[in-house]
Amino acid sequence: MEPQDTVMDRIKFKVNGIQYSVGSEISSDEMLLDYLRSYLQLRGTKYMCREGGCGACIVTASKCPGGPQVSINSCMVSIGSCEGWDIRTIEALGNKKAGYHPLQKTLADHHGTQCGYCTCGWIMAMHGLLESKKRVTMLEIEQAFGSNVCRCTGYRPILDAFKKFAVDAPKDRIMDIEDLSICKKSGKPCNQTCEDDEWCLVDEEDVQDRLKRIVLRDGKIWYKPRVLLEVFSILLTEGPHSYMLVNGNTAKGAYPIDQYPRLLIDISNLKELKSISYDQNLVVGAGLTLSEFLEVLDAGSKQQYFGYLRKLYDHVSLVAHIPVRNVGTIAGNLMIKHTHNEFPSDIYLLLNTVGAQLSLVDFHGARLTVTMEHFLRVDMTGKVIINVLLPPMSDSHKLYTYKLMPRAQSAHAIVNAGFLYKLHPNTSVVESSRIIYGGLSTKFPRAVATEQYLVGKNLFSNDTLQGALRVLDGEMIVEANPPEQSVEYRRFIAKALFYKGLLTLCPPKVVAKRYQSGTDKIHDSRPVSDGKQTFTTDPTMWPLNQPIVKVEAAIQCSGEAQYTDDIPSIHNEVFGAFVLSTVAKGTIAKIDPSAALNLPGVLAFYTAKDIPGLNSFTPADSLLYTSNEEVLCDGNVKYYHQPIGIVVAETQLVADRAARYVRVQYSNITKPVTDVKEAKKDAKRNTMFVSMDATNPGTDVFKTIKGSNTFYGQYHFTMETLACVAKPTEEGIEVHSTTQWLDGVHVMISRALNIPENKIDVHVRRLGGAYGIKISRNIQCAVACSLVVHKMNRPCRFIQPLTTNMRAVGKRLPCSSDFEVAVNHSGQIQKIDLSIYEDNGYKINETLSALGVDVFNNCYDATRFNYKLFDTITDTAKNSWCRSPGTLEAIASIEYVMEQISYELSLDPVAVRLANLDRTKYSDMVEMVELMKTNSEFTKRRSAVDSFNTQNRWKKRGLRWAFSRWSPAGAQRFDVNLSVFHADGSVVITHAGVEMGQGINTKAVQLAAYLLKIPIEKIQIKGNNTIIAPNSFISGGSLTTQSIIIALRRCCDELNARLEPIRTTLTNPTWEALITAAYNANVDLQAHGFVHVGDAQMYNVYGMALCEVEVDILTGEFEVIRVDILQDVGFSVSPEIDVGQVEGAFIMGLGYWTCERLVYSEDGAMVTDRTWDYHVPQARDIPQDFRVYFKKNSYSNEVILGSKGTGEPATCASVVVAFALREAIVQARQDSGIPTTQWFSIDGPYTTEKVCMSAQTNTKDFRFY
Repeated sequence: MEPQDTVMDRIKFKVNGIQYSVGSEISSDEMLLDYLRSYLQLRGTKYMCREGGCGACIVTASKCPGGPQVSINSCMVSIGSCEGWDIRTIEALGNKKAGYHPLQKTLADHHGTQCGYCTCGWIMAMHGLLESKKRVTMLEIEQAFGSNVCRCTGYRPILDAFKKFAVDAPKDRIMDIEDLSICKKSGKPCNQTCEDDEWCLVDEEDVQDRLKRIVLRDGKIWYKPRVLLEVFSILLTEGPHSYMLVNGNTAKGAYPIDQYPRLLIDISNLKELKSISYDQNLVVGAGLTLSEFLEVLDAGSKQQYFGYLRKLYDHVSLVAHIPVRNVGTIAGNLMIKHTHNEFPSDIYLLLNTVGAQLSLVDFHGARLTVTMEHFLRVDMTGKVIINVLLPPMSDSHKLYTYKLMPRAQSAHAIVNAGFLYKLHPNTSVVESSRIIYGGLSTKFPRAVATEQYLVGKNLFSNDTLQGALRVLDGEMIVEANPPEQSVEYRRFIAKALFYKGLLTLCPPKVVAKRYQSGTDKIHDSRPVSDGKQTFTTDPTMWPLNQPIVKVEAAIQCSGEAQYTDDIPSIHNEVFGAFVLSTVAKGTIAKIDPSAALNLPGVLAFYTAKDIPGLNSFTPADSLLYTSNEEVLCDGNVKYYHQPIGIVVAETQLVADRAARYVRVQYSNITKPVTDVKEAKKDAKRNTMFVSMDATNPGTDVFKTIKGSNTFYGQYHFTMETLACVAKPTEEGIEVHSTTQWLDGVHVMISRALNIPENKIDVHVRRLGGAYGIKISRNIQCAVACSLVVHKMNRPCRFIQPLTTNMRAVGKRLPCSSDFEVAVNHSGQIQKIDLSIYEDNGYKINETLSALGVDVFNNCYDATRFNYKLFDTITDTAKNSWCRSPGTLEAIASIEYVMEQISYELSLDPVAVRLANLDRTKYSDMVEMVELMKTNSEFTKRRSAVDSFNTQNRWKKRGLRWAFSRWSPAGAQRFDVNLSVFHADGSVVITHAGVEMGQGINTKAVQLAAYLLKIPIEKIQIKGNNTIIAPNSFISGGSLTTQSIIIALRRCCDELNARLEPIRTTLTNPTWEALITAAYNANVDLQAHGFVHVGDAQMYNVYGMALCEVEVDILTGEFEVIRVDILQDVGFSVSPEIDVGQVEGAFIMGLGYWTCERLVYSEDGAMVTDRTWDYHVPQARDIPQDFRVYFKKNSYSNEVILGSKGTGEPATCASVVVAFALREAIVQARQDSGIPTTQWFSIDGPYTTEKVCMSAQTNTKDFRFY
């Protein structure tokens, strides 16, 4: 190895056409994301999970001169790996000065943004797709976004916008793909074609002419070798004891890396690892990215004896998502499996199934060829995987693979399996077989006994199948591995996939028609999704009631919209992180922060005793609050991962790492109770909130039904995390918080620091999603951040990582209900005893139970109810506001009762609901049912579903209804100011509401433009703070927009009244002339409006949903085929905004009822605390056909212009998805001999496991004919 000048070595790359370089000033744990945001201040690139699971961080990059721009997760890529890259961020696509890129404009015009925080990641992912694959179909576009999450929109408008650029889009698509090019030389939009050789020229200075060695800021050593020999030279010189070969660095998405080893060797450009050749095998370089591997598989599948590679291609397409596949490599994936044998690697499984081998070489030059199973036993120290040898296969080989995931895309396998059978020519007799599994146990990677059993037998006979299943069941080892699914489910799936594979490989003429449905991979057959939004609008009222583009949409699509942590770096700033408890119940005996304080860059450590004032982040004297919640634990731990201290460091990465180094000793440790089903049995844990007695019980009792239902929590999954940026000022402290409640932050910082409120200024411009978590939970980190500023007199950022949010912060209140209901022959309730237990977590504070009291009966006759509502305590984080708190649980609980009545009496579910409808109060529902039946083509579809279920054994459909009546609770206290500038008549509005994607600002602009009779372009909404909007109430509960409407109307009315005398002196004046005249006449051009608790508006929001699903009974996977929602929004001020609210609310609810599973360990720790194991719906999980209709002729009252709340009600109707899935399960159970009248409980979300196991399928029913 030649001597190196370590001072001069730099990693060079371009960002948006500008050359940059990095060297010893960076640390090993700094990713490209950190460099873009913190060094270059390009904060249009966002973040949330920092593990490649959300898509907010996506940028594009050309990794070599002339290469295409491809999407990558900037949070995963080490900045040192960017040598020679040409990186492009959202700032390079377009902005208001240079003009917007067609992708940005189209997404904005199609209402594809709400909070906007995820938007830049979506656009860059789409940009990468179009740059790397010029001609894409609508289906390919929909399949391309396993990388991206949007919690707000429900995905439909985003997909509609991007599908405009597909080659098979309708002819009115917006722009040809060719028009979307970005100039490879300038990095700017361009529609000209350059000669390839112009771009492919490489400057001499860009050619790496020697090995690079950089000692990083944290002492790690980064190497950039040119050839493989240099890798071995490095290991011989430095020693192979602490090193990591770096390529995509995507392993940290599966297994987080707390500390990188001493040596980091970047092997991403080694040509020896990227070769492709044929001998008798297809020899593939192990350093190929998975995207490159897909290209090899696609091309290779066209070669003789390698047709089977098409099946590998299909399976590899399910590995991670495009940005990860663009940098993650074959060898990298295999090394994760090697290090963590339990990892269900799809690459390993596929290669093992087909009998591939690996070529290895060590740093002494010795070469070794190993099987996949041998590879796991090889000590890989000092060794490199050179290539993969894929064998040829004749037509007598039959291959089948499967990956079962908790959602349609971008999740690791619950179980994956590969089956390869070699048959005697022209027969079905087995010569040999390979049966490989992942996700079961490290002790059972291969079903050897089953393979041997099959030899010499007819593969496609019922006797062989049942015999093999018995052998497989006998040899199979499945081990518990929380939070992975249960042993019982994975054991069943292993057998079901074996059967499914044989059904698929079996000649169709052998398989009975009814069993052929078992051959389908249910997500593979999903078509391009579609949707319809039906509403009326009155042009005479415009701009009120006009479907306009959201006023912030363009700047959200360009990255110009600033969020809290987008504030540029502040000189001398520090960073804070919480230290979390490692027991659920106990007493802190000792805290030792010395190990943390000894880490380079760590500055301070604080505990509760360092808080000068009140140790609380909730105002106990405020409406809806009754007690204080600790900022930092006072010594008695209330729940696992409770914050107990604050570490302060020079960077966020160091602070987060140091927090894990603080050592805490505990005493008096006791076992926690984390399940509301258990807690409700303990009278000491339950406090009655309300009790109501039936006032008109009936006597016509035909049957009495008992039941119990439990719903669990839901993480809000805001794309913007909980964050605070604070700095000292001449008055005191300036605080920028991700908050829905400015006054709450203001008050609690004042109380904690013992300083007057007039010395604290709290600001918020917008939120990147909230859904309730930022009402009070954010105040904890705001107080902590302000404490650091107060103590150190330095600016501080306090950015909570996703894991801290999921572990330490409360979620949607779990709920358990018990009931006993007496009904007549028609299912009409005569009397019902209903008890609901709301899980508050460790403390009763926010009185969220109150929000559900008004809708405990939904739309049914309340006079028949004996109703009790309890607040229950568990040993978990204090649960909090989450979209439709209280109301969702109440409405779902009674809807479940209606379903059970329907099943046990074999009655039509709509008839049962109508029999119990309170027609004197809620008669609107009767008309809505008939309209829904017509719009949804219900009668025809009901018949089709019944026919489908009769004809198919292994796929079933369900078609079910849900009713909901939602009502607002209370009112808010907000200030609104409207100011007109005399020189040009432009208008500024400030209001105390917090814009978080619900469209307050857009509706405010429409209202003011309508009332003042001016163009909407004249109006600007400014940011919010406690100076212009003091003492403001919570923004939430679907109330904020209507409150702002009330106060803004008062502003406009006041201003119009002042202007009227001036107007009468002029002849038809323009707005500008009127304002000039008023100014000259000394008219006050600023108006103030105030809304308060006396402005509560009472109305009902009616809704109903019809959902059709299709379920794979063998796996529990399902597709939502169609959803129809008939929603009451009143008179819509902005119809497209309201459509987005309805769709987004429903899809968030769909996740709650299906895939969002929270798991606690026995000691009380939240173990589903990352995107790796907490799965929200993605673009391929939404209904294939999603239709929203607005109820016609609905009007609340004149005060709020007939409008109604839209942000929460549709969440309540989303329980319909669970009901449709239940119907499909019931049909499968009937085929197993279980009567449809037999009720069964499914607690929590209808995961693939719950769906599959509830069907109670017996493997003895597995057959071909």
